[in-house]
Amino acid sequence: MINFSRRNFLQGVGFSLASLYMWNHQATTAYGKTLAESNTRKLAFLVGINHYAHGDSLHGCVTDVELQRQLLIHRFGFFPEDIVVLTDKQATRENILTAFQEHLCLQANANDVVVFHFSGYGRQVKLFSSDDNRNLVDSLVVYDSLRSDSEFSHPFVDDILLDTLVKLAESLKTTKYTLVLDTSFIPSPLTIRNKLSLRSYDFQPNLIISEKEQDFYQKLVKSNSNSIIKNNQNKSLQGLILSPSQDSISVEINSLNFKSGLFTYNLTQSLWQEFPSTANLALMKNIASQMALYHGNKEKIDFTTDNKSDVLSYHLPLEVNNRGSAIVTKIIESNVIELELLGLPLLVLSNYCLNSCFRVDNDEQFVVVQINSLQGNKAKGIVIQGDKNLLKINTVLQEYIRVINQDTGLNIALNDTLEKIEKVDATSALSVIDNVVSISNIGETFADCILDKLTSEDGNIDGYGLYSPTGVLYPNTTPQSPHEAVSTAVKRLTKPLKTTLASKLFNLTYNQYSSTLPVNIALEITHDNISSTHSKYTFNSKLNKPHESANVHPDNLLINIPLGSQFTININNETEKNLYYLLLGINSSREAIAYFSPHSTLISPQDKISIPENASPLKWIVNAGKGIGELIIIVSKFSFENTLKNIDKMIEMKKDMEQIIILENPELVAKSILQDIHQNSDINPQLFNNYNDIYALNMNNWATFRYVYEIN
Repeated sequence: MINFSRRNFLQGVGFSLASLYMWNHQATTAYGKTLAESNTRKLAFLVGINHYAHGDSLHGCVTDVELQRQLLIHRFGFFPEDIVVLTDKQATRENILTAFQEHLCLQANANDVVVFHFSGYGRQVKLFSSDDNRNLVDSLVVYDSLRSDSEFSHPFVDDILLDTLVKLAESLKTTKYTLVLDTSFIPSPLTIRNKLSLRSYDFQPNLIISEKEQDFYQKLVKSNSNSIIKNNQNKSLQGLILSPSQDSISVEINSLNFKSGLFTYNLTQSLWQEFPSTANLALMKNIASQMALYHGNKEKIDFTTDNKSDVLSYHLPLEVNNRGSAIVTKIIESNVIELELLGLPLLVLSNYCLNSCFRVDNDEQFVVVQINSLQGNKAKGIVIQGDKNLLKINTVLQEYIRVINQDTGLNIALNDTLEKIEKVDATSALSVIDNVVSISNIGETFADCILDKLTSEDGNIDGYGLYSPTGVLYPNTTPQSPHEAVSTAVKRLTKPLKTTLASKLFNLTYNQYSSTLPVNIALEITHDNISSTHSKYTFNSKLNKPHESANVHPDNLLINIPLGSQFTININNETEKNLYYLLLGINSSREAIAYFSPHSTLISPQDKISIPENASPLKWIVNAGKGIGELIIIVSKFSFENTLKNIDKMIEMKKDMEQIIILENPELVAKSILQDIHQNSDINPQLFNNYNDIYALNMNNWATFRYVYEIN
């Protein structure tokens, strides 16, 4: 290993930081407690590689480490000088291993916290052992380990073994380490048949890990075996790894102005918004549910914990005043503020519009900043209320008014497997469908869904289907007869497209963490006389800690609902005023549904309601078959006049009984929800350009909760 001055090394590569996750199956103590210790030093080392010496480039890895840097400095109190970052050509094998040892291993003491983050390619290579057996092993692809075509005659590569990284972490004097790996090791699954930005490099069967990497790993094994006995007493926490699981995929967000790892964005966004009392298991469940919305199936996350312990295994000491959606990065003359939007849900960020507002609201100040320039997650705004001088750099702001265009529709990508004539026909057929606003080639932007062909085992084209943004086939979108034309397929897919748009619009109202309404809800599931409860609450709720059922297993972080289960939903109004509610969803058959009651949808002050109202619980969630579903609960200060009128028009409804209905025009219902929130937001129209063309949604007036579940 090369020797050099740590000071010169740090000056040469710059500073940055990282995030969190679990490796050891025995980890049971709260990670957050370590951050709260006054004598704890926090060290971080981030690696992000977009551009390699050779081979295909990625797009969002450098953004990942920027997101982590902001998070750790401003949400967790890391000092910038204790954070090292390597990007692109700096991230060679030698530099990464040296920085890990120089910055982390040599400096971290027993009570210190260490964070390492890697965003880049992963792959599987062969391990050439002394007995001539070759086995596939997981490795991290570093800047200089991808070769040009002329170099493939030499099979040895200078990747860093995943096992090497783990052994380096285990060699730290502290066990309070966290490894974040936004990468994937397995070759692309068959379900991912398109050219998404996958972080699993194409499998090349003849590649062998270099001898020096194998030797380095063996030295670590020997060194650890000699020192681990001396350092094994009174360890409060084993190491953490946070990553998509090794048999899952890692994909990138590719929108026009913002590129990031899907996993990293959901992780950092969640941590910006989560409440101080949030435990690690609750955090992982939140991330898993967000990932499932984009994957269209259950995409696993590596996470293990000791369910027998009364202490949740991961507790983040999140400061109340540093929870929010944006941070002030610069204050300019003429009342202009520069912001980074860090805590918005991904779907909201990608559909955010100018004139949206953020606020600082505490005992000392009430300041409102309105956005007048936005590119990706970088924004500029002006102070429209309060004193600009009260704002400081690094001030965290909460979302106040969310602005969404009324013409928000579907962005559809055409997979590269389609021939040119197929794309022409598909574009022509899609362009006449209402609410389709964008048709692009895959990879040009982060689409709401993908149109792709279905190929039989003999290679013949059976037709076309609709896929999730990460390439998973949606239920009930396969052709009814073989050899259909693409124009015929588009007509057949009109209803699934409406459901996809409805799901998008439902989720654009999601604001559990930004809403100021004091509300909490509980989903109770019963199967074979065994019950589990899943609670959610807003920041102003009196429910300090949500109750999560003890039988939730971290190997399945989504809510698991066996076929035949019954459920009850309790909505608690903690305000002194009447509230109103809506219950909607997308079931596991990809149908939009809504709950209807012949009685009032009102919840009296300091009261609660239960759904269903009758003694026999409804089974509407589980009637659609196995798969992923969404449950949306919206609570507001106002009645949903437009929405209820649209639901009331459903011909098949029985007006005198409690029921679940399938929405034939779900996009109309979804738009009416946005219209109802907009009309009752109590804001000055003069503050907004083109007020009649937008939805301006005031966070004080409603709260949307979301459950993502799996029927099995």
